[in-house]
Amino acid sequence: MRLLGFLLCLFAVTAPAAEVILGARHVIHHAADAPETAKQAALELQQVIQQATGKTLVITTDPALAPALRIVSDSTLPHDGFEIRLEGDDIIIAGNDDLAPAKPDAWFVPSHGTYFGAMEFLERFAGARWLLPGDLGLDVPHVQSIRVTLAQPLKGAPAFATRALAAVGETDPRNPRLPPTAPSLWLRHHRLTNGFHPFTTAYGHSWDDYLRPDDFAAHPEWKPSSGSFERKGKVTFFCTTAPGLVDLFAKRVIESIDRNPKREMTSISPTDGGGFCTCERCAKLVSKDPHGKPGHALAILTFYNEVARIIGRERPGHRLGGFVYYNYQYPPDETLKMPDNMSLCWAPLNYYGYGLLKPAYRAEFPDIMKRWSSSTGHLCYHNYSTWMRSYHGAPLPPSLSILELELPTAAKYKAWGARMVGANAWGVHAPINYLLARQMWDAKVNFSAALDEWLQRAYGPGWRHMRLMYQELDAKMLAHKQAQPLAYKGSQYEVNEDVMQSVYAPLFPQIEQHYLAAQAECATDHQRARLAMFGDNLTQLHFALRKASLISGELKSVFHRDDAAFADFMRAMESSSSLYRDPAGLDHGPIWKGEYRAP
Repeated sequence: MRLLGFLLCLFAVTAPAAEVILGARHVIHHAADAPETAKQAALELQQVIQQATGKTLVITTDPALAPALRIVSDSTLPHDGFEIRLEGDDIIIAGNDDLAPAKPDAWFVPSHGTYFGAMEFLERFAGARWLLPGDLGLDVPHVQSIRVTLAQPLKGAPAFATRALAAVGETDPRNPRLPPTAPSLWLRHHRLTNGFHPFTTAYGHSWDDYLRPDDFAAHPEWKPSSGSFERKGKVTFFCTTAPGLVDLFAKRVIESIDRNPKREMTSISPTDGGGFCTCERCAKLVSKDPHGKPGHALAILTFYNEVARIIGRERPGHRLGGFVYYNYQYPPDETLKMPDNMSLCWAPLNYYGYGLLKPAYRAEFPDIMKRWSSSTGHLCYHNYSTWMRSYHGAPLPPSLSILELELPTAAKYKAWGARMVGANAWGVHAPINYLLARQMWDAKVNFSAALDEWLQRAYGPGWRHMRLMYQELDAKMLAHKQAQPLAYKGSQYEVNEDVMQSVYAPLFPQIEQHYLAAQAECATDHQRARLAMFGDNLTQLHFALRKASLISGELKSVFHRDDAAFADFMRAMESSSSLYRDPAGLDHGPIWKGEYRAP
């Protein structure tokens, strides 16, 4: 019997995997009443398979046609989850496509499992990668046929129920030659919620949406202890413990909900910045944060709690969102549990702009994440962790040590959502956008391998030169951040004169050498075009450094432009997605000192 058991076990281990060769005889099938995203999945499969193999598979709704690559909706799978399996010569991509809750659920988010399953299929079996938005970004190896080998069904589901990568150009109207949907499509390819549903979450600063300056004429006792409650006709801060204020605030929130019945979440977050009341009542809710500064978290959470309970009673089923941020970014000593209709969004200002390179912040991070997750069943993690305001072409380092810490920790403590901030300077920031997108789906992704793969696929044989460049950037940024004081300042997430002097001016000659070495080894037109987008940023960076006298004007550089040539270059860049842009456009003048102040 023992021998039989051993043989059975051996047979189970060594049994050959099933294999299907996807060929021209296959069709792509979906049900006639399939959801739109399942139909989009069929189109994506058809287009990428055609690009990979040269064969165009017919899309059909006739279930009798076989063999088929079948797209099947299956509500038994996890939210946004999928399963890829083989049934004879058929390849099944099953996914949860539930678009409405089976029963009332304030936290329901539409599911697009078959679409995400199709993306997994194309990545794993066709080798497709979406490196950048648009045609230039799609990299698909040419093959004779696509072999699908599976020993068992391949299953997938996301690390977070809601996943958003912001500020990558997904809503930028000033890019006429780039299809307006290209960044949003890129988000979809990377299985991010905001590619389909950009307003699933809402945590914006919103106190001035509900209270009005004339309310304080009737209730002067609502003014904060400083007496300052208005700026440019808008409400800034108020006494959250003043009798009657919460009732009016909640009433106004209800009116806003009724005016916007399709809105998925309503924010009740404070005005940005400081200015909270410290009257005798409020002072009892103020403590010291871990760094000895006044912490207003208990006061804000108490306010959220009271408003949320009123909204829950009057408008059940509607979800609310609120930041825990700035001088309320650290949880109070005692956990205050939020009502089920309230989501907290932890936006740890201390960690913005590579702050998590500072040892003290890295050390405290896991415990703070754990404590915030115990306050709400729907914690959203939001950070500008690998972002700086960079108007002059400076390539930001990917900082793998930060990526390996934050979202894996958020996933460990069951965060409901992740909302990270990328950058729309796709010429230099595409690797960071790519890594952030991938880890929001799979928080355990091998970041170093993913970065290597992106560079290899983007730039071809010369990728190692760019990898060395990023390693040097990482080391310089690490040294720069660790030399800063621990206390947060707004200037710390700016590529300002201090950062240019410390990081980019000394490294520019090496960056240029790595670029030229990679350029010499690019093997295809697409690889050269992607690298040229990186070079566009170096042209902008060189000009800014030279004009600020941070590098010698005599430095021989392929990126040197005189004033007239640079002006022509910037005009040409208006139709490109290479450089960073915001509502003010592309060029923001000379490098600034300290914290940026818009004109």
